[in-house]
Amino acid sequence: MSVACAVVAVALLVLGGCANVEDRPGAAATAARAAATAVPTRAAFTVGVVSTPTRAPAPARTPTPQPRDEADVEQSVANARAMVEKALASPTLPAIEDLLLETVALAAPTGGDQLTRATTARWLRQRATARIQVIQFERHQHQALINANTRGWSAIAPLTSSQLAFMLRQYDAAGAQDPDRGKWLIDVLEAE
Repeated sequence: MSVACAVVAVALLVLGGCANVEDRPGAAATAARAAATAVPTRAAFTVGVVSTPTRAPAPARTPTPQPRDEADVEQSVANARAMVEKALASPTLPAIEDLLLETVALAAPTGGDQLTRATTARWLRQRATARIQVIQFERHQHQALINANTRGWSAIAPLTSSQLAFMLRQYDAAGAQDPDRGKWLIDVLEAE
């Protein structure tokens, strides 16, 4: 119904109600209220697709990294050996810091100590010679651990011989051990 039709209908009600005002008590007030009250109009509705609420999709699961197969492990050990040999190839020990954990344990016949990365690099450089060789580089059978034995170091205390052993374990970028995907880093020096 349009607005014009509604106005006409209200007018007819008012006029029709006025004719009978004397016949019924309160009819005039009812007619006045009817005239003052807006007549509701029909709203036009459009038909559309109503979506029903659904569950939020589950977050995508990050697949758990699969343990590396033996060939991957052997390749990572070979890469670690190449990095150690490259760092020890010169008495200046280029990039030795890249192979050291933030804190390295020093085990010596006279006792043990904890050294920072920078202190460990300085300690190694003080004892380095042009004759350093890796004589053994073995991965532990049951642990993510490599024992690297070297020789050719200057026997400066606490070293009592030219041999020095390194232990390497795998660590993630934050410095936590990660035996499956970490980078091999030296975390222990064993002075002999």
